[in-house]
Amino acid sequence: MTRTQFRNAVRDVFGVEVDVNELDADSWNGNFAVIGAATVVTSERGVEQYHTAIEDAVDSVFADSAKRDQFIGCTPSGAQDDACVRGFIQALGLRAWRRPLETAEVDRLAAVANKAATELESAVEGARWATVALFTSPNFLYRPELGAPSADGSLRFTGYETASRLAFLVWNSLPDDELLDQAASGMLGTVEGVRAAATRLLDEPAGREAVGAFAEEYMRLDRIGTQAKDLELFPEYGPALQAAMVRDMRGTWEVLAFDERTSALDLFSTTKVVVNRELAQVYGLDTTGLSSSTFDVRSLPADGPRVGILGKAGFLSQFANQKEGSPTLRGKFMRDALMCTPIPPPPGDVALELPEPPPDRPLTKRQRLENHRTAPACAACHGYMDPLGLPLETFDAIGRYRTTDHGLPIDPSGDFDGEPVADARELGMTASASDEVARCLVRKYYSYAVGHEERAVDGSVLNTLAAAFEASGFELRELVLDVITNEAFSSVAPQP
Repeated sequence: MTRTQFRNAVRDVFGVEVDVNELDADSWNGNFAVIGAATVVTSERGVEQYHTAIEDAVDSVFADSAKRDQFIGCTPSGAQDDACVRGFIQALGLRAWRRPLETAEVDRLAAVANKAATELESAVEGARWATVALFTSPNFLYRPELGAPSADGSLRFTGYETASRLAFLVWNSLPDDELLDQAASGMLGTVEGVRAAATRLLDEPAGREAVGAFAEEYMRLDRIGTQAKDLELFPEYGPALQAAMVRDMRGTWEVLAFDERTSALDLFSTTKVVVNRELAQVYGLDTTGLSSSTFDVRSLPADGPRVGILGKAGFLSQFANQKEGSPTLRGKFMRDALMCTPIPPPPGDVALELPEPPPDRPLTKRQRLENHRTAPACAACHGYMDPLGLPLETFDAIGRYRTTDHGLPIDPSGDFDGEPVADARELGMTASASDEVARCLVRKYYSYAVGHEERAVDGSVLNTLAAAFEASGFELRELVLDVITNEAFSSVAPQP
């Protein structure tokens, strides 16, 4: 599981919030934590952190007699073959491990409960330690997807594996009882059954995770909470603003996908923002009714300079240093993530820092970059990145709007893949009409959903999904369903 999936799973079972910052960092492959999670090996320190988080969650339930009795659902006796405890282990184990436990597995966990009950002289303690054992097991922390041979000889995910796959994609958490019942009934063995199950999951409040969690990984919003800024220049930059930056980005994706059911390409031209008081101040909006913990969906001025996700503080502040924005980093992200054109790393002998101009001869970032690009080793790659990022120079290191750089007027012109754009607004509008951006979004969501990087064999699947995405009017919710019901989602990926 990723850290977020672990947090959500613990919350859904125990009603306890885990601070994911106290867990081992996710491993990122293919720019997604969910892909990294498919190959990561948890460190010894990481195992301790997971164990502590689980014990704390279990303790919070068992410390409250009413919660504990409801959680167990019966009265354990502490006997060698306690029917209450065995039934409890079977029911909870099905949820935790996303499959029925084998008899030998139930026996081992029941033995843990009996030993604890005997040594601690408490049948309830026996149930508690059986719960800890269930949730510290690799069967909970890892998501095995081994598949089974189908009628045509290919490996297909079992019903329970499909239920787990669906739940972690759509809810970013464990399957519920209904989904597990559907797995047992064989319903998830048909395309129609999978679509019906996925539609139900999407219609639940947690279904917004299908897009929100993707947006959080796709836009690398995890980095916002760890980025430092010069507090003399940006005294407003703190936890409340950082949290709002994440909420704004995720919330806008969710609003367009679920509330308005509009084109995904509107992400680049929308004026919708999700703000608290601190972020509203950055955007120059009225803060009436807002506090640090109160959020509202509002609209930016229709003719303002800021539109879409590229104009959001959550994007702009990421691709910046402590004092100023970076057209190169902003452009590189757009090339890599939005246009699926990776930029190679710079040669090892190239100086990455832009030389500072003399104090009496200030230069704008554009002018400094133009001097930098005179080096032949830099020109080619910077030519792909900088023209995309320069229209965003009207936004500083935390995304505030500005018109000057070091006292000099900013020239925000650039181009989007060869098409001239006058400023950030025009950049967003041009991106919102780009077939290339739409196709790239399909490729990125597919990789996120299936949990592996794109391969040559995925070409025909991606073409099919891209055509369906266009036919739907580029609806993100429909893309989710199309990916889930594609045969590739139910097939075991070939090993690299």
